[in-house]
Amino acid sequence: MRTQQLLFFFLTLTIFSCSTKSQKTETAAPPVTEQPKVTQELKAGEITPTVFCDNDASQSYSLYLPKNYTDALKFPVIIFFDPHGSGSYPVGLFRSLADQFGYILMGSYNAKNGLQFDQTNIIVNSLIAEAGTKYSSDKKRISLAGFSGGSKVALVGASNHPELLSVIYCGAAIPFDNIHQLPPALGFAGVRDMNFTEVMASGPVLEAKKINHALIEWKGKHEWPDSLSFEDAFYWCDFNAMRNKLLATDNNLVKNYLQKKNKLIAASKNSLTQYDQFNQLIAFLQGVVDVSSYRQKLTSLMNGDSYKKELQKQQGNFQMESNLKQNYMECFQSKDLNWWRDEISRMRNLKAGEQEMMYQRLLGYLSLASYSYSNNAIRQNNFSAAQQFLAIYKLADPENSEQPFLTACMYARQGDQGKAIAALKEAVQLGLKDKGKVESEESFNSLRGNTEFNKLLSGL
Repeated sequence: MRTQQLLFFFLTLTIFSCSTKSQKTETAAPPVTEQPKVTQELKAGEITPTVFCDNDASQSYSLYLPKNYTDALKFPVIIFFDPHGSGSYPVGLFRSLADQFGYILMGSYNAKNGLQFDQTNIIVNSLIAEAGTKYSSDKKRISLAGFSGGSKVALVGASNHPELLSVIYCGAAIPFDNIHQLPPALGFAGVRDMNFTEVMASGPVLEAKKINHALIEWKGKHEWPDSLSFEDAFYWCDFNAMRNKLLATDNNLVKNYLQKKNKLIAASKNSLTQYDQFNQLIAFLQGVVDVSSYRQKLTSLMNGDSYKKELQKQQGNFQMESNLKQNYMECFQSKDLNWWRDEISRMRNLKAGEQEMMYQRLLGYLSLASYSYSNNAIRQNNFSAAQQFLAIYKLADPENSEQPFLTACMYARQGDQGKAIAALKEAVQLGLKDKGKVESEESFNSLRGNTEFNKLLSGL
C-alpha cells in the first residue's frame, strides 16, 4: 500500500520535519561539549528552560514539573521530541495538561532533523535514564512522544524500550515491517497533514503485529496537535498504567473519558466517524473496564450498508491521493513552470470538503518533494534543475523559510553573493532562526568574509 510514497518519504531524508515555516535541511550532529555542573532550583508549576543531563552533559532539555509535584509522590513522565530540537515548544504547549493529569514533561533540545537513528537513540537513552533517576518519577510510567521527524525518533527509540508505558507519534510514522516490539502506540493524524495517509496506514500494520494501538484524527495540518486534541495522549498513558496495574482504576477519569467520547459519537455525522470513535474507546479502555457493549455496537455498525459504502469511498479517496502523488512525482521531470503555476492555483482554489483537505495534504507533499529535489540538485551543482525545483517549491509553500534558504545556497555556490544574502534575508523574515544551521552550511564558505553576511549571522 502506497509503496512508492513510503519509499520517497523514508529513503530521501533521514528524518523529516515540516511546518508552515519549517526547516527541513539536514543538521549536523550537535558537538559534544562539557557543560559545567550547576545546581538549579527547579520549581513546580514553572518551566525550567534548560536542564543538562547528569549522565551526559552534552544533552539538554526543557523541563516542566506539575504544580502538585512533590518528592513524596512518584510522577509519570512524557519525553518530547520536536523535529527542530525545540524542546521547550511542546513542553509549553502541554503544561496545562501536565497540571491536569500530574505529569513531568521533558523536551529534548538535541534530537532534531538530519541525525541518524543511532545518534537519536543515544539521546533517547540519556533522557530515559535522566527521567528515571533525577526526579521523583515512576520509572514504569515513562512515555515518549514526537512530532514529524521527532515522531520517528520516538517510535524507533520506543522499539528499543518495550518496557516504556507508551509511545505517541504525531504527523509521521515509520515502516513497521522490521519492528517486532513496541509499547502501546497512539498516533495523531491531522486531516490537512501531508502525512495523513502515512499515519493512518500504520493502524492495520500494528493491528497485524498484535501491538496495542489507537489512531486519532484531528482537525489540523502538519503541526503538533492542539492541547484539546492531545488530552487523549494523557488519557492513553493513564489507562495503560491502569491496564498494567501500575495505577489503581480511577473511575472518575474513566467517567470523564466516556462522557467525552459519547458526546463525539452522538455528534458523528457518518458511520465511518462513529466507527473511529468506537474503535478508539475500545482501544483506550479494554482491560480497564468492560467494553463489551461498545464492541457489540461496533460490530453492528460494521455490518451496516452505510459503513461499507463510506469505507469504500474513503479507500477510493486514499487511492486517488496515492495516484496523484505518483503523477506529481513524474510531473517534476516533465512539466514546465507555467503548468505548475496553473495546477497549484487550481489546488488552492478547491473548496469541496474532503477534496479540499486532500489537496491541502498534496500541497504539503509537493513542498517536501520540492525540498528534496532542490537540495539534491544544489548539492550536485545542477543549477538549472535547482532553479526549476525551487520555483515549484515557492509556488507550493510560499511561507516556508527553507525555500529561500536553499535559494541562498544555490546563489552562493554560483558565486553571486548579493543574491545569496538577499535570499538569506528572506529566509530570516520567514522564520529562520537557527544560527548553527547557517554557520555549518558549506555552501556559504564563500560568504564568510562578507560583512553583510556576518552581520546577518550575528543577528540570529
